[in-house]
Amino acid sequence: MKLTLILDPAPGGVRASLVEEWDEGGQVARMAPRVRLFDADEAAIRWARALASRRRLDKVYLTDNRKQPPPPFPPSRTAEG
Repeated sequence: MKLTLILDPAPGGVRASLVEEWDEGGQVARMAPRVRLFDADEAAIRWARALASRRRLDKVYLTDNRKQPPPPFPPSRTAEG
Protein backbone atom coordinates (compact mmCIF):
# COMPACT_ATOMS: atom_id res chain seq x y z
CA MET A 1 0.00 0.00 0.00
CA LYS A 2 1.15 3.53 -0.75
CA LEU A 3 -0.15 6.83 0.64
CA THR A 4 0.39 10.05 -1.30
CA LEU A 5 -0.31 13.48 0.19
CA ILE A 6 -1.01 16.15 -2.43
CA LEU A 7 -0.88 19.79 -1.29
CA ASP A 8 -2.63 22.45 -3.35
CA PRO A 9 -3.04 26.17 -2.69
CA ALA A 10 -6.29 27.24 -1.06
CA PRO A 11 -7.57 30.61 0.17
CA GLY A 12 -6.20 31.06 3.67
CA GLY A 13 -4.32 27.78 3.81
CA VAL A 14 -3.66 24.53 2.04
CA ARG A 15 -5.90 21.88 0.47
CA ALA A 16 -4.65 18.38 1.31
CA SER A 17 -5.66 15.29 -0.66
CA LEU A 18 -4.61 11.89 0.64
CA VAL A 19 -4.65 9.12 -1.98
CA GLU A 20 -4.37 5.42 -1.08
CA GLU A 21 -3.02 3.03 -3.71
CA TRP A 22 -2.30 -0.69 -3.60
CA ASP A 23 -1.45 -3.54 -5.94
CA GLU A 24 -4.41 -5.75 -6.78
CA GLY A 25 -3.85 -8.61 -9.18
CA GLY A 26 -1.03 -6.92 -11.07
CA GLN A 27 -2.93 -3.64 -11.39
CA VAL A 28 -2.91 -0.55 -9.22
CA ALA A 29 -6.14 0.11 -7.36
CA ARG A 30 -6.78 3.61 -6.05
CA MET A 31 -9.32 4.93 -3.54
CA ALA A 32 -11.03 8.25 -3.98
CA PRO A 33 -8.87 10.87 -2.24
CA ARG A 34 -9.67 12.13 1.22
CA VAL A 35 -9.68 15.93 1.04
CA ARG A 36 -9.34 18.41 3.90
CA LEU A 37 -8.47 22.08 4.26
CA PHE A 38 -5.79 23.18 6.72
CA ASP A 39 -4.37 26.50 7.89
CA ALA A 40 -0.79 25.24 7.49
CA ASP A 41 1.03 22.46 5.70
CA GLU A 42 2.39 21.12 9.02
CA ALA A 43 -1.14 20.20 10.11
CA ALA A 44 -1.78 18.44 6.80
CA ILE A 45 1.41 16.42 7.18
CA ARG A 46 0.47 15.42 10.75
CA TRP A 47 -2.95 14.27 9.46
CA ALA A 48 -1.34 12.14 6.72
CA ARG A 49 1.18 10.62 9.13
CA ALA A 50 -1.58 9.71 11.58
CA LEU A 51 -3.50 7.87 8.85
CA ALA A 52 -0.30 6.13 7.70
CA SER A 53 0.39 5.03 11.27
CA ARG A 54 -3.07 3.44 11.53
CA ARG A 55 -2.26 1.41 8.43
CA ARG A 56 1.20 0.53 9.76
CA LEU A 57 2.96 2.35 6.91
CA ASP A 58 6.35 3.95 7.44
CA LYS A 59 6.18 6.78 4.93
CA VAL A 60 3.90 9.12 3.07
CA TYR A 61 4.80 10.35 -0.41
CA LEU A 62 4.40 14.10 -0.89
CA THR A 63 3.43 16.11 -3.97
CA ASP A 64 3.49 19.87 -3.38
CA ASN A 65 1.59 21.77 -6.08
CA ARG A 66 1.73 25.09 -4.22
CA LYS A 67 5.07 26.25 -5.55
CA GLN A 68 5.28 27.71 -9.02
CA PRO A 69 8.15 26.40 -11.17
CA PRO A 70 10.74 28.99 -12.17
CA PRO A 71 10.50 30.44 -15.68
CA PRO A 72 12.44 28.39 -18.24
CA PHE A 73 14.67 31.30 -19.27
CA PRO A 74 15.67 34.49 -17.49
CA PRO A 75 14.16 37.66 -18.92
CA SER A 76 16.20 38.98 -21.79
CA ARG A 77 18.23 42.12 -21.24
CA THR A 78 18.77 44.62 -23.97
CA ALA A 79 21.64 47.04 -24.03
CA GLU A 80 20.32 50.55 -23.82
CA GLY A 81 22.65 53.39 -24.06
